[in-house]
Amino acid sequence: MHTKRNKSIAIRLDQLESKDFDCIRPWIDPRTFRIFQAPVDNDQLGRLLTVYKDGKPTSLGYRIVRASDSVIIGFIHAVIDWQNNLVHIGQMVIGDPDLRGSGIGTESLRQLLTICFDDLCLHRAQLFVDEDNTGAIACYRKAGFQVEGLMRDASKVGTDYISWHSMSILEEEWRCIEDKNP
Repeated sequence: MHTKRNKSIAIRLDQLESKDFDCIRPWIDPRTFRIFQAPVDNDQLGRLLTVYKDGKPTSLGYRIVRASDSVIIGFIHAVIDWQNNLVHIGQMVIGDPDLRGSGIGTESLRQLLTICFDDLCLHRAQLFVDEDNTGAIACYRKAGFQVEGLMRDASKVGTDYISWHSMSILEEEWRCIEDKNP
């Protein structure tokens, strides 16, 4: 469990469990999170859980919890590539639209990066974000991610193609940010 105070709301990351599925299911739009297909069932949601192989996590799934009352307000999920010493952040959702833009997403990313860089000693964190998702891009930049490039027409949704930004942060960049914000 990692807890840190957001500017307005203290949050913590706790392990996501299958008992949380009914809470998070309404937040998942398969058009946005294209690893899911409607209707989203428990088997699909199981992909969001933390998984271990040979004593090491290969997947990290956390619920984002408001510390004051332990209410789940979102979730974050990532997959670890141990061969390349990196984590790929695949999904992050803040469930209540009124909480979006409040810094909770940035704080959740910072807590996940602390786990990845401090606890797991990974070298790189990366993610892909739809090029028109300006709110998410701003959140990721605040957490220290940099845009590496544009993956043009990377996925097809219906009859349209969507381009993604590739973003990343390296462990040494994270250390510089953390040193400035103890």
